[in-house]
Amino acid sequence: MAKVVLKVGSNLLVGQGGIKKEYIIEMVATVNKLLNNKHRVAIVTSGAAASGRKVLKIDTHDMVSKQALCAVGQVQLMNIYENAFSFYNRKVAQILLTRDDFSDRTRFLNLRNTLIGLENFKVIPIINENDTVAVEEIKLGDNDILSAMFSICWGADYLLLLTSVDGVIGENGEIVKEYVVGFDQVKIAKLEKTSFGSGGIDSKIIAGRMAAESGIKTYIINGNELGNILRVLNGENPGTRFVVQSGRRLSKRLSWLKYISKPKGRIYVNDGAFEAMSKRKSLLPVGILKVEGKFDKGDVVSIYFNDKLFAKGIVNYSSDEVEVIKGMKTNEIPEDIFTYEEVIHADNTILEGKL
Repeated sequence: MAKVVLKVGSNLLVGQGGIKKEYIIEMVATVNKLLNNKHRVAIVTSGAAASGRKVLKIDTHDMVSKQALCAVGQVQLMNIYENAFSFYNRKVAQILLTRDDFSDRTRFLNLRNTLIGLENFKVIPIINENDTVAVEEIKLGDNDILSAMFSICWGADYLLLLTSVDGVIGENGEIVKEYVVGFDQVKIAKLEKTSFGSGGIDSKIIAGRMAAESGIKTYIINGNELGNILRVLNGENPGTRFVVQSGRRLSKRLSWLKYISKPKGRIYVNDGAFEAMSKRKSLLPVGILKVEGKFDKGDVVSIYFNDKLFAKGIVNYSSDEVEVIKGMKTNEIPEDIFTYEEVIHADNTILEGKL
């Protein structure tokens, strides 16, 4: 039994006549087969803006218009999904997300709890970006990245990025069967974005790297042949599989820290702290030179050396407390402030080379 995330792009879902209802019906039939085999499935769907554009018969692309188009199109999209799944007596839930739902630790945990509840009720989550409220600061950009973040949050076993090509295409036209994360010297063909989609192959590769390094089996496959979904679950590779180099797989906490968290401030460190942290040691107060921004205990901060970002970490002290104890040895920290020897523990740190 596996947890499977299917990311379906606008290029598959939308045509000149609007949403391809027949495609969604066929995809839902495939999903039903997975559910009958005791797999759990979530769908990250695109198509709201393109659907709204067809309904309202307008072709504007400014932020205000796009938000309105998504509001209209999302209703149409969910109605089709609901009707298709109801044929199999299955229920669906709509989940609309922004970056803040992942980067804020409390909201991240609340989302996970919601997903646990849906799982208990055997409800299928259908996820999209909340384009109707998202502004530039909290937008994810495209649903490829959203699907990777959601897969990390949900603890998925598989992420299948369904597209209109057979996988990552090399510069000589061949399908790259294995994309090795951390090697990243694969030369790929430059493909144009589709008229309906917002992402391209580059965003799918970024999403693939994120998910694979987080321990998720990740594939780019041709979604026009929906049997490819079943082939992956049967151990085949009908597209491009992302492979992680030894030692690069991250824990759930470090995966969240690296790919999802949003730093609340900055800490600047001296030579000694930089050298120690480079050797996977904790950050102590004595190594801190300067603090920027406002953050609380448990927040994520960026760590700089010589004005260059080299790590991210989860702090044990607030910015006000760090301002007081910076440069101090542990035995010099005032008793009313002291709670931990480390400002950032090594286990809660990820280095820039791994960012």
